[in-house]
Amino acid sequence: MKKKKIFSLLVVFALSVFIFTGCGGSSSTGGGSSSNQATTYSQDFTIVNDTGIEIYSIYVSPTGVNNWGDDILTTDTLPTGNSTDIVFDTDVQDQYWDLMIADSAGATVEWTNIDLFSVSEINLKIENGSPTATFK
Repeated sequence: MKKKKIFSLLVVFALSVFIFTGCGGSSSTGGGSSSNQATTYSQDFTIVNDTGIEIYSIYVSPTGVNNWGDDILTTDTLPTGNSTDIVFDTDVQDQYWDLMIADSAGATVEWTNIDLFSVSEINLKIENGSPTATFK
């Protein structure tokens, strides 16, 4: 439990550094000037799988929302050591997102509070049984 608290504090600290660096997200509108058109926010990123397990699906959800939505993995699977680009356009403007992966048996691992406005690459790892990540 103590390791989990330390890990949580490290994640919060790392995210705080990203917030204060001044990196911003990008947004674009769906064209035209109609007020009924939704704004689409591009929060694309590259995911690097260094977890040691083959990923069969990837889900994202705004932090604090308990709805994972559809699988956004752009390939059939993502073997360990490989990467893929995630095209992630949404009408949700939230800055912080949670990410969940699933393996072939449906077992899941989650990463929380990822700042998709400033992150362009997420390197997922599992170290000593705990999910960790590095960001670019």
